[in-house]
Amino acid sequence: MKIKQVLFASLIAGASLVASSAYAAQVGKTVSINLEADGEGGFNAYFGNTFYKADQNNTFSDKFMFNLGTGFDSTSSLTSSYLKSATTKDLVITSYNLVKYDPTTNNVLTTYTGINTLGNGLNAKDAWEITTMGLTAGSYYFQVGGLVNGNGGGSYASDLNIAVAPVPEAETYAMMVAGLGLLGVVARRRKAAKQA
Repeated sequence: MKIKQVLFASLIAGASLVASSAYAAQVGKTVSINLEADGEGGFNAYFGNTFYKADQNNTFSDKFMFNLGTGFDSTSSLTSSYLKSATTKDLVITSYNLVKYDPTTNNVLTTYTGINTLGNGLNAKDAWEITTMGLTAGSYYFQVGGLVNGNGGGSYASDLNIAVAPVPEAETYAMMVAGLGLLGVVARRRKAAKQA
């Protein structure tokens, strides 16, 4: 009877060790993006991360932060490649978001979700895109989440293109005011016609 109890206790202890090792670690980084002026009032940037053998089966969540003082439009794409050779280089990207946040409280104000253009990315290349128009000045970060699937790690890279959002010219405002004035005149004539 005691042998059965010892074997049962050993089995439970072994199962709990296996279960605790099954939980993956969270790896990743938080860094600022170096925005480079494009000479036309906008910016370009490149960012990414590389993972190694020791990171296999770990999840990651990376943040790439930047600030802009004016309204803007942006487009960004992210890709990870897949290589099966002596070792496998593979990441599974599970999320790609642009987040506007309050730098004082770190509260998230708005999240713009990226679009996965290729599917699940397991043992395959990943590709994601985000295009946003009419964003306001403030603090932002790109958040990239995923899993290191390859026994040799893997890497991803992203590019960001920012253009200053177009501001209506004086002629546009003048036409808008003239149009509103014309609507006012038409409304007065209709009102006068109804009263007569």
